[in-house]
Amino acid sequence: MKKILLLAVVLCSYSWAARAQVVFTPLPAEQRQVQYSGNYRTASVAAVGLPFFDDFATTTNQPDPARWINGGVYVSNRFADKPVTKNVATFDGVNTAGKPYLPGATNPGPSDTLTSQPIRLGALTPADSVYLSFYWQSGGVGNVPDRTVENSFYLALDFKDSSGNWQQVWRQNAPGQTTDFTQVFLGLKEARYLHNEFQFRFRNIGQRSGLLDIWNLDYIELDKNRRKGQNTTRDIAISQPVSPLLRNYTAMPAIQFLENPEAALADSVTATLNNLGIVPGAISWRGFLKRAGTSAADTFLVAQGLVPAKAWQYKIGGKPRVNSTALPSAGFTLVHGFRLNTQEQNPLQAANDTTFRYTTFADFFAYDDGTAEGGFALLASGNTTQVAMRFELNRPDQVRGFKIYFPVIPPLHEGRQLTLRIWEEENGQPGRVLHQESFEVKYTEAENEFYEVVLSQPVSVSGIFYLGWSQPANQFINFGFDRNSNSPGTRFIWSSNTGWQPDTYLQGAVMLRPLMTGSALGIENETPETAAIEVYPNPGKGELQLSGNYRSIVVYDVTGRQVYAQQRNAQVNTLNLSHLPAGMYTFRINTGKTIITRKVIITL
Repeated sequence: MKKILLLAVVLCSYSWAARAQVVFTPLPAEQRQVQYSGNYRTASVAAVGLPFFDDFATTTNQPDPARWINGGVYVSNRFADKPVTKNVATFDGVNTAGKPYLPGATNPGPSDTLTSQPIRLGALTPADSVYLSFYWQSGGVGNVPDRTVENSFYLALDFKDSSGNWQQVWRQNAPGQTTDFTQVFLGLKEARYLHNEFQFRFRNIGQRSGLLDIWNLDYIELDKNRRKGQNTTRDIAISQPVSPLLRNYTAMPAIQFLENPEAALADSVTATLNNLGIVPGAISWRGFLKRAGTSAADTFLVAQGLVPAKAWQYKIGGKPRVNSTALPSAGFTLVHGFRLNTQEQNPLQAANDTTFRYTTFADFFAYDDGTAEGGFALLASGNTTQVAMRFELNRPDQVRGFKIYFPVIPPLHEGRQLTLRIWEEENGQPGRVLHQESFEVKYTEAENEFYEVVLSQPVSVSGIFYLGWSQPANQFINFGFDRNSNSPGTRFIWSSNTGWQPDTYLQGAVMLRPLMTGSALGIENETPETAAIEVYPNPGKGELQLSGNYRSIVVYDVTGRQVYAQQRNAQVNTLNLSHLPAGMYTFRINTGKTIITRKVIITL
C-alpha cells in the first residue's frame, strides 16, 4: 500500500495546482490463465542441447514448458515498451495464477523466477566461447521498481554449477525509472558451468503484493562460438504489434461504421520491426484484413524494403480497406495484421514475423482493448468530480445503456451510487446535460468482465456527445484502466475550481463503453410497426413467442454478453431459450429499418 500511495502522489503532483488529482493504481491481483496442466511450474524435461533460444513469441500467458520451469512469470505484450520482439516475459509481485505472493506486504522479497530446463553442456570447454545473452527493461508500461539506498529491489541471474549449487552471476539494481531494453552478454568461462545438467535462472526481488516492481525480459540466447557484444543471428522481427484498425476507437457499432467506413478506418495501420542482425536485410511484407472465422483475406498492402542493420523501431504501414469484404449490418468481427517474409532459416524465429488484432463491430463504442492494467480514479477539491468521454457519430443514434468495468482494488465500494451523465458538445467540451441517472458500483466475478447498465429510456444523440459520470470528490473509486490504448483529447475531467479540462495527465483508456440502439427513433415516436413486435410470455420459462416482422434478433445477458442470435424464419416465430439460466435478458430486434429493445425475464 505504501508503494501504491507513493505512485498516486507522483501522478497527482502534476494536477495539484488545478485541485484535480488523476490517480493510477496498479492491480493487486489479476486472473491469469495457466495453459499447461500437471506439475507445470516445477517439472523438468529431458536436457536440451544448444542453441537455446526463446523470444516468447510462440506462447501467451505462460512460457514454453519445453524450455522453462515457470515460477510466476507472465508472457504478453501488455507491459513492455518497444519490446525487442512481440511478447516478453514479465516479472512482478504476483504468482502464476495472478495472486499476490504476500498480500499487503510493503517490504521487498523473492517474487517471480524463470528457470531454464537442463541444458547439455558437458562436451564443451571454455574455449568453445559459450555466451548467454538477453535483454532487460525496468518498468515498461507497468509499475517501476523502486530505487533505494540499500538497492533492495533488483533483478538477478544465477547459474547452476556442476555441484548443483546456484551462483549469482549478474544483478541489475532498480534504476527507479522506466528504461529502454538493454542487452547483456555473459560468458560461461568456468568449467564448473559446462556440465549436462546446466541451468540458468532469473529472479526478481520486489514487493510481493501486486503487479508491482515490474521487469521485462526478451530475446534470450545461449550458444557456443559467440563473442561478447556481437549478435550473429539474422532475425528481423515484429516489435510493436499492429495498431488499431479504426481511426478513433478499438470497437464501434456496426451501423455507425457501415454509415461511413472510410471515415472510420485509420489513415494507416502500422507495426514496427527490429533488425537484430549486423547486416541489412531485404524482406517483404503483406497487410491483410478479413472477417473472423473466414479464410479469404483481402490484401491491402504488398511491400518490400531493405531494413538497415541494427534498425530499431523500423515502421511499416498501409491504409486498410473493407470495400472487398462483405459486412453484415447485424454485427461482425474483423481481423487485420501484417505478415513478414524474411527468408530466415531458423524456424524458432518464424513466430515473431506475424502480428494481428481483432476489432468488434456490435452495438458499442470502445477506446480500451478490454484488459485493465490498473485503476483510474479522480479526486478533486469541492463537492463533486466528473469525467466525460467524447464520442462522434456518423449518423444520429440513441444511447440505451453502457458497459463498465470496476477492478477489485481496495478500498471497495460495492453498491455505492454514482451518477451517469450524457452531455451534448459545446465549444469542444461537455455542455448541456441530456440525461442523468444513478447506477451502482459492481464488481464482476471474472477479470475484465464488464457489466451492463440499461438506461431507464434511450437517449437520442447526434454529432458529438459525451458519456461519463459524476461522483463525490472525496471518494477514491477505481475504474478499469487500459494502459495500452490511447486517444488523446477524448477524456475530460471537471472540478469546481477548474471546470472542464482535457485529461493530459495519464495515457490510456477508461473501460467505459456506450451501448447504442442503432436507430435515431425514440420511444416516444415508436411506430405501429415496431409497437407490434412483442416477446411473450414475459416472464416466461424459456420457450418464447415473437410477434411482428423482424430481420434478426440478438439476446444479451445482464453482463452484456451475447447468448443467442437468430435470423428471421417466416415459418417459425418460436425462440427456444430454455438452455439459459433464469434472469433478465435484453432482446435487440432488427426490423430492417430500426433496432428496438425488449426486456424479458426467464424463470426456471
